[in-house]
Amino acid sequence: MVKGLGNILGACLLSLCLLLPSSPAWADKVATPMVFNAGDDAIVVLSLYETDPATQADAVKSFYKIAKSFYKTIPGFDGLGLFSSADGYRVVELSQWEDQASYETFQASLAGDGAAEDYTKYYEKYASAKGEKGKGKGKAKDTPVDLGEPFLTATFAVEDVVSPPGMVAAIPGSMAVVQISDITADSSDRQADLMAAGRAILADLPTLYPAPRTAVLLKGIDTPHIALLANWGSAAEFSDLDQIPTLKLAISKPEIGEADAEDTDAGLDEFAFTTDSHLYQTVKMIAPKPETYCKG
Repeated sequence: MVKGLGNILGACLLSLCLLLPSSPAWADKVATPMVFNAGDDAIVVLSLYETDPATQADAVKSFYKIAKSFYKTIPGFDGLGLFSSADGYRVVELSQWEDQASYETFQASLAGDGAAEDYTKYYEKYASAKGEKGKGKGKAKDTPVDLGEPFLTATFAVEDVVSPPGMVAAIPGSMAVVQISDITADSSDRQADLMAAGRAILADLPTLYPAPRTAVLLKGIDTPHIALLANWGSAAEFSDLDQIPTLKLAISKPEIGEADAEDTDAGLDEFAFTTDSHLYQTVKMIAPKPETYCKG
């Protein structure tokens, strides 16, 4: 009887191991959110791509197929989100890293002699596989669309986050509408002014209706950038995306005239800054490979 019970318990433990989230295939089906915590060592890397509305969806799909296996096992990698702009002209790759050293080590490995495979090798493998699949069928859709190189890549520290009480500051893993704004000052000594204006936006969020579920203020590392992320929830919650308020920096100087104050992006030489801001929808999330349990 004891022996039989032992066999039953062993079978149960084996079943439990199989059910634990150690399988990458299982993990890929979970829409893991991107969680933001202010004040720790984690960094965020923002890459902006120009796209065409006719090919945007295919380009993102191809990029995801290349990147999903590439990133998962990189030491220090803590997640990646792909976002497509509602107007079709932008794609954002937003990755998280445990600290700046992890990201710098990863970047150095790409420049090394085979220490890590780069995007080019993964893209060549994927393109070759798709070409064989479509060979002789004459289907142009089998040819992958290259997302190309980003026109901007910048690293940021997470400075401030705002979310409803009791809720985690996060962007959901799918179907979320997110405003992503990259804002650049004309000089490094103006970054503090941009940060002050960004904090003012976060302070005013409770007065907005509708209001974002989560807002994140990022500070550029060694660059005069800041970035503002705002998760507005699902597109299905809005009858028209124009109902979503655009979060803009309100910066004024005593000498700025009334007309200029309405368009501070145009700016004056004293305080010029540029903004690249779009509404995006979360397309895909890539999570780090989960630890394997019940081995040995």
